[in-house]
Amino acid sequence: MEVLYREGQKADSKILAELEYIASDGAVEFLFHDLVPGVSALQFVASSLEQDVYPHSYRSAIVAELNHHVIGMALSFPATYHQITPEMRDFFPTDRLEHFQDFFSARVDGSFFLDVLCVLKDYQHKGIGSRLLELTKAKAQTEGYNSLSLIVLADNIGAQRLYQRHGFESVRPIDLQPHPLIPHQGGCLLMRANL
Repeated sequence: MEVLYREGQKADSKILAELEYIASDGAVEFLFHDLVPGVSALQFVASSLEQDVYPHSYRSAIVAELNHHVIGMALSFPATYHQITPEMRDFFPTDRLEHFQDFFSARVDGSFFLDVLCVLKDYQHKGIGSRLLELTKAKAQTEGYNSLSLIVLADNIGAQRLYQRHGFESVRPIDLQPHPLIPHQGGCLLMRANL
């Protein structure tokens, strides 16, 4: 299996949105659910990626491709962008943002931030996620950062083990209360690895 790793392209936006949707484990649906009649959460995310407004852009992604099909991606940018922006306050209902207040307040200042890491289920446990993680570390170093941070669901033990194998340590817990659209317990963890 020869996997190609490359920068994201505009034409990837739809599959990148699908991967982000999967990785969010309900968070994307919670934020975008029923905001505009007839527009799904997935459509919102794809449109956002395609519009190429930094940092949430296809250009921020490293893509894993097999036989001309995207099978995984890592989306990353400086951690300073991981926050609730004035544009988000204007767009999302207040109660939805309040639910994610601690999530969007959690960051490792001065680090590069891995916002999304996802590999399609049929291609997991083949080293693709590890390779995307290493490429993201290299990207962070190229951009002048000496640490990489991320947020993982506290009950996603498999992902935590992957990150720990790659030098990540827990920085602090993040409060994220369960919700029918976010069926997880224990909130999240902010993690960091020195580069």
